[in-house]
Amino acid sequence: MTYTISAPPHKKEKITFSSINRSKLLALLPVSIISVYFFGVPALGIILAAVLTAVVTEYGIQLIFKQEVTLKDGHAAMIGLMLALLTPPTAPMWLPVVGAFFAIAIGKHAFGGIGSYIFNPVLVAWVFIRSAWSVHMTPASIPHTGQFSDLLLENGAGLLAGVSLIALLPGVYLIYKRYIEWRVPITFFLTVFFFNQVIAFVTEIIHLVQEGVLNPLIYLSTMFIFLELNEELSYAMIGVVLFGILFLATDSPTSPVTKKGRMIYGVSCGLLVSVYGYFGNYVDGTLYGIFLANGITSFIEARTMPATFGQESILERTYDRMMKRIPSALKFEVISDD
Repeated sequence: MTYTISAPPHKKEKITFSSINRSKLLALLPVSIISVYFFGVPALGIILAAVLTAVVTEYGIQLIFKQEVTLKDGHAAMIGLMLALLTPPTAPMWLPVVGAFFAIAIGKHAFGGIGSYIFNPVLVAWVFIRSAWSVHMTPASIPHTGQFSDLLLENGAGLLAGVSLIALLPGVYLIYKRYIEWRVPITFFLTVFFFNQVIAFVTEIIHLVQEGVLNPLIYLSTMFIFLELNEELSYAMIGVVLFGILFLATDSPTSPVTKKGRMIYGVSCGLLVSVYGYFGNYVDGTLYGIFLANGITSFIEARTMPATFGQESILERTYDRMMKRIPSALKFEVISDD
């Protein structure tokens, strides 16, 4: 792996890869405990099976290929735990084992290990087992926050990560500690919030126009539209969506390195999740949406890299291209006195 070092000055911080992973594991501890409380022993078995398989697979691969053993950094354990939280409690015990093995062996090491993979290993494994064993990976229910108590404990949760929206809020602390960059989750959240409002508003306006209801009684129509917006938002603000915003989309290797690129990436995640979720469901929509957004990360990153010193700006390049298209006879020539 080649490392590109930017020009000085450099700012030194006490943030390490191990501290980031350990902090993410601690942030996921509340939702893991609540999922075990809510779903019982099956949830505990899925978590243990996924974490242990991920750790053993990592150790085995590094041992076989004579690489440095890096289990202490907590990355393998974090991948296993995150995959377990995206598994239904009714799934057979062998399913998280297969998924965790696939995440480490294919999603991570087949692409070169830490920092080299294109897609988030958790999402790679989830898409694989979701496609191969859809019967076992289909949630029994699709949650929505119909009342305040659903934020504390979601009785309709279909995945372990969806049991409590509040239990995922420790992930916000990761933004405060700068373990994850704020631009991706903030733009992701705002896009999901506002785009769902726009979709619901436009859909309802079209519905009212088609039925001829949009008339002088616009006041009652506006009230009805507002109720529809809140109902649609209740399906978007669920635990899996917040899990994707705070823990999946913020994975450093699969998100752009540029500041502008991270904001574009966050908006892209939000748009993909909103469209897929509105016409499908927000559980699958979140995971497939972020997975697809991983695929355009390199494109976003390449288009948002800052120019080097002395390089032409976008306006200068645009001007040069326009001038080349103008015939020479129409250009003003500067005549030298020499």
